[in-house]
Amino acid sequence: MRKAAKVNVHGDLQVVDLDAPEGSLKVLQNAVDGWVEAIDLSDDLTMWCNEEGKLIGLITNRTATNIFRETFGAVDVIMGDVIFTGGTDDEGDTLGLTDAQVQQLIQANK
Repeated sequence: MRKAAKVNVHGDLQVVDLDAPEGSLKVLQNAVDGWVEAIDLSDDLTMWCNEEGKLIGLITNRTATNIFRETFGAVDVIMGDVIFTGGTDDEGDTLGLTDAQVQQLIQANK
């Protein structure tokens, strides 16, 4: 199972299986309720958000914004639900999160 972690605008974290029958892109799109935009936070951590979150007036995701700002500073806010994955492999395929990464996201979410 390739793990991902969805964090909604209320700060609730849910572990999600990227290997669902509908495919990982559909899992990512369902998690953010729309078109996805990838934000690489590091080589092994990617945050996916709704590409049109600001345009359609989604609610600010404070948890995701705080995680974003740890990497880039206070230059933007993240709107709507997000999902985290583990970066990409040499082929460009999305990787799952390790158990340690899931635990780090849980701690960051507290």
